[in-house]
Amino acid sequence: MFGVKPTRRQLLGAAAASAATTLLPGCGPAAVRQSLDLTDPDDALTAMVKMRGSLIAEDVPQWYYGTLYAVLPGQGPRPLVDYEGSEIDYYERQPDGSYHAYAATASFFRDRETGKRIEVFTNPYNGERREVIGNTISIKAHYIFSKYGFKRSDDPRPLPTEPQIQNLLEWGESGPHVWLTMRRAYPPGLPQGEHQLIRGLVSELQDPNLPKVYTTATPTYISPYLPWMAMEEMGGHALWVGPARKLDSIAEYPRELLDFLERYYPEKMTAKPAA
Repeated sequence: MFGVKPTRRQLLGAAAASAATTLLPGCGPAAVRQSLDLTDPDDALTAMVKMRGSLIAEDVPQWYYGTLYAVLPGQGPRPLVDYEGSEIDYYERQPDGSYHAYAATASFFRDRETGKRIEVFTNPYNGERREVIGNTISIKAHYIFSKYGFKRSDDPRPLPTEPQIQNLLEWGESGPHVWLTMRRAYPPGLPQGEHQLIRGLVSELQDPNLPKVYTTATPTYISPYLPWMAMEEMGGHALWVGPARKLDSIAEYPRELLDFLERYYPEKMTAKPAA
């Protein structure tokens, strides 16, 4: 239902990586030339941008889907709806070596049993029915990533004066794979958080000729309930869980998602900032 057709380049790259692993015993992180030192602040920043977006100022689409749970006090998580969506990232390098990151995000929701996109939601706790509205992120702020750390541009707190990004990123390797774990930065006082786990190939990360790594990810997002869920008096919070995949173009999105964006949120089909 949610399949995305890989590009020819991605298929060839996967085949090449598989062949290299098969033909070269012991091929893995130790066999890849380490062009980036992940303990160095500048290299850590470069590696993070390659994993999350691209070193080139370009739209980087991320297709995702998953399940949204209700987490009520004293109860186990209960699945409410499934979701599918698009997050497009655009990283722009600044003269001081930092990056400004812009994003365009939109999601729609599906019935968990039928898999069909829903326009009305029935709250399973109280039976209330409300019109479903697509979820978008429409803040004016962007993200600032530098060797001194990262924050959202509307966060009044200054970044540290000493490099520390290498201490904010958690890296792990297993065979040909590399994982980056980090938390999304929010201004103080916002009742939400996001744990981000991103997986890619060591060979792509350490290749100085590649501006990005073709990653998959498993973000876990905790937030207040959406207004149309009619959960205002229930307490607790929403939990969003599901995979994501970096693509070359939104043309690789499933047709249903593209139709949704074109009809309802055409402004979310690029993250490039206005001139």
